[in-house]
Amino acid sequence: TLGSPLNGLLAEFVVLPEEGLVHVPDRLTDIEAATLPCAGVTAWHALIEEGKIKAGDTVVIQGTGGVALFALQFAKLYGATVIVTSSSDEKLNRAKEIGADFGINYKQTPEWDKAVLALTEEHGADHIVDLGGSATLNRSISALRVGGHISMIGGLSGFSVEGFDIIPAIVRKARLQAINVGSRDMFESMNFAIEHSELHPIVDSVYPFEHAVDALQYLTKGSYFGKVVISFNQ
Repeated sequence: TLGSPLNGLLAEFVVLPEEGLVHVPDRLTDIEAATLPCAGVTAWHALIEEGKIKAGDTVVIQGTGGVALFALQFAKLYGATVIVTSSSDEKLNRAKEIGADFGINYKQTPEWDKAVLALTEEHGADHIVDLGGSATLNRSISALRVGGHISMIGGLSGFSVEGFDIIPAIVRKARLQAINVGSRDMFESMNFAIEHSELHPIVDSVYPFEHAVDALQYLTKGSYFGKVVISFNQ
């Protein structure tokens, strides 16, 4: 987890242990490969390693950032039906262009959990990638099928859930799994799958190294779709 809490990679030269490096899928560009270590591995850990996703499953993914779009791509790679939530119809349309089956605008439909239940004929979703945190966890449980799996990854709205209702979690036998990036083995398994598929990471924008601060400021606006990359070659 370079960058949290260790120093990150915003540097021209770094020293790493041999075990800290993996081979990049040959068909990806360096810019595409730069998106993999954190967002890609996190999504892979959530859905493939812990979620044990399979064809025919229904997956709900919150948002359209780096982890969310990798989760969308991996879910489709495994034959799942994907529901994406976002506050932007434009982003939902873009998500559908890369494979999402349904989109829910949570600004227009605050009770998005009920929309998920309607789309699944009241069965609920098999997997939910929860990136919202405090404002979304209760609704994620509400939208879950009995025995379903929730990957708790982000805290975009905060990390402390007030008013957490335990009863729906018990009724649904909810499995809540906290996800913190992943292991080298997971990284290599993900890279093997990418190498043998047509998947390409979604890159929102690329900033030259000398404009790294601008890239970080852009991230704070939350308007990106996919990953923001800082390049030494611009």
